[in-house]
Amino acid sequence: MNTTFTATYEGGVLRPLTPLSLPEHARVQVKIVKSPHKKNMVTDRQHVYNALLDAGLAKPQPISDTHSYVSEAELTAAADALGLAGSISDLIIAERAESY
Repeated sequence: MNTTFTATYEGGVLRPLTPLSLPEHARVQVKIVKSPHKKNMVTDRQHVYNALLDAGLAKPQPISDTHSYVSEAELTAAADALGLAGSISDLIIAERAESY
């Protein structure tokens, strides 16, 4: 059986992060491959994105610093409207009944 798993090294012992389906005292060969850092993953992702942009397969996304926040009053009004509509299951049943 060949398998790949992630482990942590602590106290001189490799500890798998998930259970392995191995019998007790099974002998295995271990190949150490250091996990990539998040920084490298971001760099790789940016590299791929730039390549897609250069090839014309992606369009740059506009950066927007403007956010439209929902006020407490708007949240309350939305919650009230949802409450008046009834339960979701009743709405689904009614919608399905209309389609027959």
